[in-house]
Amino acid sequence: MKSNIPYPVIVLVRTQLPENIGSTARAMKNFGLSDLRLVSPRESWPNKGAKSMAAGADSILENIQVFESIPEALHDVSYTVSLTARNRDITKIEFGPEHAVKKILYYSEKNEKSAIIFGPEQSGLTNDEISISNALVKVPTEINFSSLNLAQAVLLMSWEWKKVHLKNSLSEEEYKDISDPKLYHKTPISSVSERDYFFSRLEEFLEMNNFFATKEMQPSVMNNLKSMFARSNLSQQELGTLNGIISAIERKLKTKGKS
Repeated sequence: MKSNIPYPVIVLVRTQLPENIGSTARAMKNFGLSDLRLVSPRESWPNKGAKSMAAGADSILENIQVFESIPEALHDVSYTVSLTARNRDITKIEFGPEHAVKKILYYSEKNEKSAIIFGPEQSGLTNDEISISNALVKVPTEINFSSLNLAQAVLLMSWEWKKVHLKNSLSEEEYKDISDPKLYHKTPISSVSERDYFFSRLEEFLEMNNFFATKEMQPSVMNNLKSMFARSNLSQQELGTLNGIISAIERKLKTKGKS
């Protein structure tokens, strides 16, 4: 990913619990953000309570800047959005998370720094605090349960940034490579000849045990089974397991027949 544009700043206002600051740092580091700023945290900073929840994001904690007011924290920022879960008595543009991050990326590509502002855990930001933001961000949560944990909210916005930035900075083929579903095997994919051997064994086993109702339906049933297994992209190990199952049943039937 390109790194020559300013990434968004995360600003936590009047945060109550140091542990939430640590969780926020962890969420940011998961998606490549690093600039975390605090405005009037309730507990003094630095604070040991944040370290355990950061889970390795110590570099972010060590570089946190603390300010007394939001304007001071935004001294080098051009564009700001504030997260809110409540309807506000104030006229503001309101975005969903993805659109907000696209707007942030737009300014980042102009080499202008943006910030995402989060309020305290219990009450959120006041109208006065959000009045300086260019826009509000509202996550489309359940109407009767709209409040997000602080670190969850930061994680959501950090992920949206990562996703939009990746899509914008990678070629279509590169983005497809990381976004499309993949099937990983510990062993190589089975070859056509290996699968054909298994199908032959399976058909012989089913025929010997009177699985096919009529001789005429046998080809159709086998085609269905082959298609089903082919869709699974069986690995050599998986095919070996299936062959082993047939062998085990055959041994059991032979032993039973002798007795």
